[in-house]
Amino acid sequence: MMKKYIQFLYIAIAAFSVASCSDGNDLPDVKPSDRGTVTDNEGNVYDWVRIGDQLWTTTNAKNGSSLADATYYDGWDYNNVLSTDEATDYAENYLPEYGNLVTLEDAIANAPEGWRVPTDEDWQKLERTLGMKDTDRIGFGGEGVAYSLINKDGGTQLNLGFGGACFMKQVLGWVEVKLDSKEESGYYWTSTTTDKYDLDYPMAYYRRITVNYGKVQRACMRADSYLSVRWVKDAK
Repeated sequence: MMKKYIQFLYIAIAAFSVASCSDGNDLPDVKPSDRGTVTDNEGNVYDWVRIGDQLWTTTNAKNGSSLADATYYDGWDYNNVLSTDEATDYAENYLPEYGNLVTLEDAIANAPEGWRVPTDEDWQKLERTLGMKDTDRIGFGGEGVAYSLINKDGGTQLNLGFGGACFMKQVLGWVEVKLDSKEESGYYWTSTTTDKYDLDYPMAYYRRITVNYGKVQRACMRADSYLSVRWVKDAK
């Protein structure tokens, strides 16, 4: 009986080891093959790195309409997204660290010449380069890939951050738009929209990373939400 138990325990440990190796530990060690800078229409300068055949900026976009000036309709009246104190903190502290949160329309309009807001396929190509296999899934996938995306000083050096997002919520029958999930999650636009949900407003794909979680979320959100932005360009 003891011999069978030991054999079973050995098999269980071996199976766990195989699962662990296939659960993100065997990802490729991807590093930039080139680097440079790009300047936006407001004079902000961003570093970029080459990953595979794509150039990606390594900090979030800071240009576009300021979230401090954004308003929304709650079903009764128009309100500021941020209070006066929140707007001051946003300009002085949030913006320098996390960049600007903007709608998809604003993000697309303010991309530097020759650069673009990444499409859903651009993100999938990056994810495949980093070792993800299920890039067309909806939900979280690619164990360990999120850690590659947030690498700052080593690895990819893409340095994705956790600046949260602003999106509409129903609160006791009213609509509310507030900065949410700061220092918990990072939400990043793709430029790819979809009408598969048959709604009265446009939806777009985004990517989300979460603190201390190795998987990346692919999902859709209202295009008038306020998310972080990276830019991409095809390498020549």
